[in-house]
Amino acid sequence: MVHDAANNDEQDAPAMTEFSSTVLRNSAFGMVAQMAIKVLSFLFSVLIVRQLGAETFGQYAAILAFGAMFVFIADLGLSTYTVRAVAQLRGQEDGKEKIDDLYANVLLLRLLLSIVAAVVLITTAWLTNRPPMMILAIALNTLGLLMYSVQGSSDAALAGHERLDLSAGAKVAFQVVFISVGALALYLDTGYFGLIAANLSAIAVMTLICWKGLRRLGVRPGRLNLSAWRPLLRAAIPFGVIGFTLGLSYKFDTVLLNIFHGDAVTGYYNAAYNLIFSSVVISNVINTSLYPSLTRRAAQNAESLGGIYERAFRYLLTISIPIAVGGILLADQIIPFLFGEGYEPAVQVLRIVIWAVPLMFVSEFLGYVVIVNGQERRVARAVLISTGLNVAVNLIVVPLYGFVGAAIMTCVTELVLVSQYMWILRKQFHSLDWGRLLARPLAAALLMGGCLILMRGLPVYVNVGVSMATYAVFLLLLGGVGREEWQYVLNLRQATAARSAK
Repeated sequence: MVHDAANNDEQDAPAMTEFSSTVLRNSAFGMVAQMAIKVLSFLFSVLIVRQLGAETFGQYAAILAFGAMFVFIADLGLSTYTVRAVAQLRGQEDGKEKIDDLYANVLLLRLLLSIVAAVVLITTAWLTNRPPMMILAIALNTLGLLMYSVQGSSDAALAGHERLDLSAGAKVAFQVVFISVGALALYLDTGYFGLIAANLSAIAVMTLICWKGLRRLGVRPGRLNLSAWRPLLRAAIPFGVIGFTLGLSYKFDTVLLNIFHGDAVTGYYNAAYNLIFSSVVISNVINTSLYPSLTRRAAQNAESLGGIYERAFRYLLTISIPIAVGGILLADQIIPFLFGEGYEPAVQVLRIVIWAVPLMFVSEFLGYVVIVNGQERRVARAVLISTGLNVAVNLIVVPLYGFVGAAIMTCVTELVLVSQYMWILRKQFHSLDWGRLLARPLAAALLMGGCLILMRGLPVYVNVGVSMATYAVFLLLLGGVGREEWQYVLNLRQATAARSAK
């Protein structure tokens, strides 16, 4: 059951010392590192959209979408399962040996699965009559699957050891290499083949860093045990179903748009859609930092999780709601400012799909909460239902209504997913203070929106800055944030200092 946030803080503060400092290290480093590089990466993605043009960018987006739809075969949920298993094994007497053995078996399994995924991916592109150059690009891109098998296995073990700071460093290196090599490729006018080569170079660097980081922690591939593969895959499959269905729901519309409406329409849609995923990186850093710590916490002191869940839920909504309100009001300024006058159709897409942002922030977090409770099969079922709806309806609306239908279904899919998670967690979350969780951030965001309407004539960058400031002021006046947050920050600093002194 979720209790009053203030009471939870008072009761759980001593027990949360290690938890808070660990999450702070993971999320703070991950947030700073990823947000810094994300700004550069975002600017580079804008350059890609501008440089390639709507048609070529649409084909490039379709190539990436094909890969994203089938990448689950190369993992089958092994990465997410490994994070939880390593986090649980660390506290056992023979945990080190078991972790080494698990790492060895996951590593080999993922290498073999990557080969299968590459064959399926290329075959699917051929069967759907994609152009020969596009099939060649997809085939080249599958080389990354082999490297990801090593990187993903190592990254999962790092996460299980709650060393997401090392993982974040590897991701920063990936972005730096991709942007550097990719910029050279754009300068040399090599098209999306040059970008694929840049991506492969970046994956190689990231793989090396994760491998070395794990070795510094003393983890080495242990004994192979083929008889353990079946139970290992059986345990991981629910996570694999989750990964597959999420990838399908996020990318199926892009593939359909490319097949039925061509490259340019696909480019318009993905120009707006990529802005959504750029904002979701905030929640992803927070949620991936929380997951291993929550898993270990659930095994040691599950009663203390209620206050943590409520606080995280509230902060995710507080961050995401103004993004949606600001996005719908500024879409006609943001799209031309970023991508140029040739992308006007993307304005309509952004005004619809921006409402998926708060839902994505929340759905990822709620999914992790259900998994921490050991109910990953229920997560898999929920994602299957929402994705099944997405695929079935998109098969009807995308051929008829193009990117408008796809954008609406993106929001509907996330809403269905969040509704299912809330139903699963209804006993834990039935006493949530919705006035504080949702009403206050929404009221502050709407007041911010009113200010934006009055400032329509100002440049977009001025509007963005002023909207952030006005939202913060309104949120403070309405009591959305206040003394409690300040005290929480002080407690977190004390917790970090206490851990550092040990």
